[in-house]
Amino acid sequence: MDIWEGSRRKYIMAGMVTAGVYFSLKYLSPILSPFLLAFLMAGFLNKLTKKIHVRIKKSILAGFILLLLGTAFLWLLWWAGCWLMEQGGSLAGQASLYEKEFGILLGKCCDGMEQRFGVDGKAVEDYVLKQITIFTENLEIKIWPAVMDKSMTYMKCLAKGAGFLAVTVIALFLMLRDFDKLTAFLWSSEDFRGVREVAGKVILYIKTFLKAQVILLGIIGTVCAAVLGLAGINGGVFYGFLTGMMDMLPFVGTGIMLIPLAVCQFLGGSYGRSVLILALYGMCALLREFLEPKLIGDKVGIWPVGILLGVFAGVQLFGIFGIIKGPLGLVIICETCRYLFGDGEKGR
Repeated sequence: MDIWEGSRRKYIMAGMVTAGVYFSLKYLSPILSPFLLAFLMAGFLNKLTKKIHVRIKKSILAGFILLLLGTAFLWLLWWAGCWLMEQGGSLAGQASLYEKEFGILLGKCCDGMEQRFGVDGKAVEDYVLKQITIFTENLEIKIWPAVMDKSMTYMKCLAKGAGFLAVTVIALFLMLRDFDKLTAFLWSSEDFRGVREVAGKVILYIKTFLKAQVILLGIIGTVCAAVLGLAGINGGVFYGFLTGMMDMLPFVGTGIMLIPLAVCQFLGGSYGRSVLILALYGMCALLREFLEPKLIGDKVGIWPVGILLGVFAGVQLFGIFGIIKGPLGLVIICETCRYLFGDGEKGR
């Protein structure tokens, strides 16, 4: 009976922790997230300023470092945007060539159907082309008004983003002034022991996960760029690195780039390249499956399928930001329960 009571108590507490984490991520995170981000950035800048031995006030030195990092990030963003526009323009310039090659391939397929099955190949070709034209026209008619209707929503999101950034920067400089005192209080108070342990594990998860994703992006992007470039595909290096970036996104992966590219090569008559790209797609999947467990290992303490469940549940509960909130909430729940049911109970 005592065992049953203990188990029931644990289940009740786990349910309360889950409800509390959901409530926090749903309603409190929009308010607290700029301050939490400012705290993490303040910790990084505080360590960095201590290593730089100059007779400058800490807040001024931190502001200078922040300005340099922000300028570098904006320059990188600008360079990436220009590169994407250049490559996108090159791709758009080849649209007529792809359209012509598709028409030739469609004509061959319809002729083959007429010879083998006795159907009217010309009628089939005309019907397919007509449906494609109707689909394209409807797409143009519906997309542009939808974009215009959402313009006010986009402006509100932009204003929210600017407000978030402003509050984060202001909170960052305010925290830097008394960061040592603040951390000394948090680290010395026994009331925050559980928070410290759980927060430490969550931060370790974030650092480990981000480091693993950056390494995987570099490896997969380099492999794709090298294979596509050596295969002689126009813009292959660009597509390769873009594929590596897409591989970081859950439920998207390398297939969002490589499968359409393989189809385009097939429609253009480059059957060997099409097979090579599909093989590359399989290679990228194997690379991720092999490298991710080695890069993350047991540091997180959660199985990869659990992280996938967290992403899926997060998207269902929180929308697009659930890609981040879902796994983060799962880690917080798991580490809180471990603290409450494990060492935490012994230490109280």
